[in-house]
Amino acid sequence: MRELVIELRYQPGVDSVMDIFIENKRMISKTINFSVTSQSLWRIDRITGPAEALDRLEATLFDSTDCNECLTDETCTTEWDHELLTSTPTSRTVYTHGVAIDDCHSVPHLATETFGTGLLFEAKRRDSRYIWRVLSPTEFRAGPFYESLRAGVTDGIEIRLNQLSELTEWEDDVLSLVDLSYEQRHALETAVEQGYYETPREINTAELADHLDLPRSTVQYRLQRAEAWVAKLFVDSP
Repeated sequence: MRELVIELRYQPGVDSVMDIFIENKRMISKTINFSVTSQSLWRIDRITGPAEALDRLEATLFDSTDCNECLTDETCTTEWDHELLTSTPTSRTVYTHGVAIDDCHSVPHLATETFGTGLLFEAKRRDSRYIWRVLSPTEFRAGPFYESLRAGVTDGIEIRLNQLSELTEWEDDVLSLVDLSYEQRHALETAVEQGYYETPREINTAELADHLDLPRSTVQYRLQRAEAWVAKLFVDSP
């Protein structure tokens, strides 16, 4: 099996969906299921982030007049259908179905057109990056694919082929960052950034609570839950 990693980097103002991720750097989206043929695709994405940003993202995603997969300025006639499967204040699970994707200059369509069927896809969005991993049972012709992907790409989108190699590991575990609640992930990431886990600690729990503008008990609870999640992920890893 061969693995190809494509990283798309967006400048602000280029894509309405990516703009929300750029403005909310702790928001994360990851596909938990993805299937594609030459004519259609369907996917399920789990997204975590601030409540207000998720409301904006939901409204933007559900606007069928806007193709957030196209990499060129050409008009796309792909018909998109979105359905909200689950919703909490800080998370969404969204089903997306696209028909007639051969008119969409996108990673999944061009990969299928170049490499054929039988591909596996994984996609993640965070900050300005939209990262695709493609797994194929056959050899990749990376050159033609890269050239077709870059052809006519919109100004402000940078495309990088980060990896082309034999598969070493595919994320088949259930646990991922999108399964950790946004509140717990925010507390954990902030604690790391502020030196809470350094030796000696650069910030204590009370100071971290002040930084997050939260009660100390709330911060302690969120860190404990996040640490338990990290420990389980570590123990369950092969």
